[in-house]
Amino acid sequence: MEFQQQLEAFRLWALDYDGLYQRWMWSAIALIAGYVLGWIVARILVLTASRLSGLRHRKVEGGEEKTADHVMVDIFAMVIRFAFIAIAFAIAANLLFGFPLEQAEALGISALKGLAILVAVWFLGSWLGSRVRKFGRKIDRAHAGGETLFSFLGALVRFGAFAVGLIAALQQFGFDTASLLAIVGAAGLAIALALQDTLKAVAAGVVIAVFRPYRIGDNVRIAGQDGTVADITPFTTVLNTLDNREVVITNDKAWGDVIINSSARSLRRLDLLFSIDYDDDAELAIRIIEQVFKADSRIRNEPPVWVKVVELATSSVDLRARAWVSTADWWDARCDAILHVKQAFDRNGISIPYPHQVEVSKPGKPAKYDRITESQADDEGKAG
Repeated sequence: MEFQQQLEAFRLWALDYDGLYQRWMWSAIALIAGYVLGWIVARILVLTASRLSGLRHRKVEGGEEKTADHVMVDIFAMVIRFAFIAIAFAIAANLLFGFPLEQAEALGISALKGLAILVAVWFLGSWLGSRVRKFGRKIDRAHAGGETLFSFLGALVRFGAFAVGLIAALQQFGFDTASLLAIVGAAGLAIALALQDTLKAVAAGVVIAVFRPYRIGDNVRIAGQDGTVADITPFTTVLNTLDNREVVITNDKAWGDVIINSSARSLRRLDLLFSIDYDDDAELAIRIIEQVFKADSRIRNEPPVWVKVVELATSSVDLRARAWVSTADWWDARCDAILHVKQAFDRNGISIPYPHQVEVSKPGKPAKYDRITESQADDEGKAG
């Protein structure tokens, strides 16, 4: 009974909005509630949008794949949290400083309308972007490279949807459309001058998406970096390296530098150099290398295996072997060929020479430190 009386007394005290402590308490509660509700709603909507647009991280061995489109999702979440915090600040301003509640209510309604428009347009853009990407995957089955182009277009659709939704949301706060477009145009010009490199990246991204010098899934070397193409966005190309690192290269650097695409052709040539001793039988070594290559089912018979003596080096006879394998088997076939040739050389008594140096001394020639020049001899004679 006593607890209920204390609870009733606290309720009466808390509902006295004229008290200073009560106003500060409710203001703090409003700010905390706005932050928490904004975080919860943003989290739910972001997860929904990510699932809808296909941007959720796919679990891979040793980590997760990420795309640059997640930046847009983060901005979307930030806008949602900002809207809830703005409403909370309006309520706190009303409690602490007498900010008219009618204005706070109008501001809150405008914020909710703008948020609803932004969410609806974002979901629509996410859905359209995911449809474009899926259509690209279907096209890619018939025509290689379709996924790369439509993945790029899907990202553009999401960016465009967010921009349209943001303009429509700002209209709810009283911004005139014509004035807003004029401001956006002026700001766009200023941003274009300030972000020339970024616009170069976007232009290069369009060229990459159209001409497709590399595609998603290709093994490439771009701007001196090796890896597998994980994603191509309007701004960047994302590579995954063999040791599971993510390398992000701006599209202008990717297009402006040398691009080596190891996946562009179905066949790739092995080019190996083997050195044998001068005392070994070169013809036997050639036959051994040919037998090792022909015994590997991954190595093609056409074009035929080619093995020849290419150089008589300082301390070895150099043999070069060339053969063709599928691009997917190139690395494993290369490593296995080196191992099997080494084992076959050992079985047949063919040695691989080590680099060595020979020191030759000529009899009767004075050592370097015993030599004296004629000028030094003359000087010593004059001194004597």
